[in-house]
Amino acid sequence: MDPLELAALCVWCFVVACAGGALGLVLGNIRLPAVLLVASSPAAGAGANIGISGAAAFTAAVTHIRAGRINWRLFAWMAPPSMAGAVIGGLISGAIPDTALLLVIGAALLYFGVDLLRRKAQPPKDTDGHALDVRAAVVSGALIGLLGGLVGLILGALRMPALLRWVGEVPSRAVGTNLAVGF
Repeated sequence: MDPLELAALCVWCFVVACAGGALGLVLGNIRLPAVLLVASSPAAGAGANIGISGAAAFTAAVTHIRAGRINWRLFAWMAPPSMAGAVIGGLISGAIPDTALLLVIGAALLYFGVDLLRRKAQPPKDTDGHALDVRAAVVSGALIGLLGGLVGLILGALRMPALLRWVGEVPSRAVGTNLAVGF
């Protein structure tokens, strides 16, 4: 790899991580094409991208932990099914054709984007004073983990709308919680 290519990749990864940390997303899907361009193989690029995503999620989550913007109760409900789903998705990913995976990801991104724009009645408030649907956290965590395991991405871009729309988390805490669960 050319040193200039490596430097450009590092700058790109830094810019993507900074933007993602502010939004509560890792943005691995934006970084992945650049990583694939300099990788020795697609598998190596995907592996490197998920590693970079994990480091970016951890770094951004630390900032949100210090600022008190992580809902630890929600994290405790959402992270375990996310991890279990990711393991299962990773195990079955080899059996699904690439085109089918891309169609599933595209449909899911479209659905989550449209769903986030729709108005929804506010659910009842919990003891912290904001809406929180634990069942939605468990189910969405497991499904997003499964999908992420299939495609090798953390998929915070799917989890963030789920946290806001279905779980009912406030945006300031959804950002930090999404990064912590993604890590």
